[in-house]
Amino acid sequence: MSAHLSWMIIRNTNSYLVKKRNIKKHFSTEPHNLLNLASFRYNGLVHKKSVDISPADSLHGFKLTWKKAKAA
Repeated sequence: MSAHLSWMIIRNTNSYLVKKRNIKKHFSTEPHNLLNLASFRYNGLVHKKSVDISPADSLHGFKLTWKKAKAA
């Protein structure tokens, strides 16, 4: 399924979507979304390749996670 079709299906009805009353932009809490904006460009669910930065298990540093495209 293409990324654009997936985005059209989940853009208004996914469990990661955060809507506030007086704010026009919607936010998203999904993994691999670095800016937490609900838009096609920053969506981590629909793209085949993406990067995620999260705090490390220890007190210092961070953890990089790559999402790779599957082989055909």
